[in-house]
Amino acid sequence: MCSASTRNPILLGARWQRRGVGVAPTNNLGHSALAATLFFQKNILAFRPAAERAIGLNRMDGSNLATMGMMMAYSGDWEHGCSLVESALQLNPHHPGWYWFAHYYNAYRKGDYHGALSIALKFNMPDHFYTHALTAAVYGQLGMREPAHKALQELLAIRPDFAMTARKEFEKSLDSELVAHLIDGLCKAGLEVPDQARR
Repeated sequence: MCSASTRNPILLGARWQRRGVGVAPTNNLGHSALAATLFFQKNILAFRPAAERAIGLNRMDGSNLATMGMMMAYSGDWEHGCSLVESALQLNPHHPGWYWFAHYYNAYRKGDYHGALSIALKFNMPDHFYTHALTAAVYGQLGMREPAHKALQELLAIRPDFAMTARKEFEKSLDSELVAHLIDGLCKAGLEVPDQARR
């Protein structure tokens, strides 16, 4: 008979990631995969040393540096996480737009909406729903109704169900306080989020 841990794909994922790290202990990608698994399991105490190990093994891997930095920031260590992302930005001046997400969230959570907006305008990912969700939220907080409405239209063209799924989507990586703050911005932008989806 299988134990609960062998049936649970999340727990099984961490077990396989640890096995991968054991097979190739100096490969930063194995440590990165383990760190990401632990992060999404919300096992922050185990995530942080795994992330630091993944970074330490190859500080020239900009994508890994940005990913670990984002997760570090989202786990509550905003200063360190954003500094790691900043290093990734410096490594690759032609980086993808998602490298800016941690900086956006950091500004937004502090109420620096003008700063968050200037960062959001750098995303340059028009087909990614997060681009429009985050832009709409900050426009909502700034009371800029027309651009907020446009951002919402673009968001809903990609994800028509986003009013119902916003909380679940954001909670994959962000804490509940920041999630509530983002949903507040989306509501101010004009997104009609049902009560049950706000909680």
